[in-house]
Amino acid sequence: MDLPDNEKKQAGQPQEKPQAESAAQKPSKPPPPMQADQRPPLERGAHLLALSALKNAEVPFVVAGAYALHLYTGIYRDTKDLDLFLRRVDLDRALDALASMGFHTSIADPVWIAKAYANDEYFADLIFSSGNGVAVVDDLWMERAHPGVIHGLPILVAPPEEVIWSKAFVCERERFDGADINHLILARGKQMDWKHMLMRFDPHWEVLLAHLTLYRFCYPGQRDHVPRWVWDELLERARVQRNEPEKKKLCRGMVIARGQYRVDVEHWGYRDARMEEIPSYREYRKLGKDDQGLMPPAPVGPELPAGE
Repeated sequence: MDLPDNEKKQAGQPQEKPQAESAAQKPSKPPPPMQADQRPPLERGAHLLALSALKNAEVPFVVAGAYALHLYTGIYRDTKDLDLFLRRVDLDRALDALASMGFHTSIADPVWIAKAYANDEYFADLIFSSGNGVAVVDDLWMERAHPGVIHGLPILVAPPEEVIWSKAFVCERERFDGADINHLILARGKQMDWKHMLMRFDPHWEVLLAHLTLYRFCYPGQRDHVPRWVWDELLERARVQRNEPEKKKLCRGMVIARGQYRVDVEHWGYRDARMEEIPSYREYRKLGKDDQGLMPPAPVGPELPAGE
């Protein structure tokens, strides 16, 4: 997937600086693609059909997942699914448009995801939130999207800040998106809107701080891809933070790793923070048959969508 040449500047790709500028001041440049897109023709066709159906129906959406990662970092990932992020209010129209093209559609979890199958192997995930109900898709996903091209079709790609926001809560034992976040910061950190990033992570700023700490460890020579003022702000918040006695038996572990913190809620008497602190999760969980929540078990085949 590539950016159109005439839109690279608009999409936030770094511009050349005068030669007198020091190397430390130059914006980071994304690495060249490590691999060309190796999807087979049938998979490309299924993805193009889904994208075209939504575009023709004028359903607003952005592309994330493996396609966005390839665009922003150069990393190609062999998956069978197509991750489409859209607002919840547009979901019914999207499902109708896909069904009219022969896709088998269903709402897999009312908190965050629907699916559209072209066949047993290739499908699209229609994502309107993260599985914990935090990273709700709103108008800003569309307004701040970057233009791109998938298999010759112009589309919009989810903003890197929103991609990081949704991925940051995927911290299960069998699926951890921290490496994706690190690669996004490495490739795009100096072009990101960090004020917007902090806004997105409130009130879960500790999750962002944890991922940024891992980034500093992984890339000691590119720590400046995260602005100094971001560290000052987050570390000061941590410095003055104290215990909250009224939340002594509240566990937020379920917000980042449902499977790993189930024991806290089911056996140790902790309350599930998703039900107490995330209204969208609480509201739509009542519509589900069971708690599929933040992270279903990872399949052997296609990867799960970002932000579950």
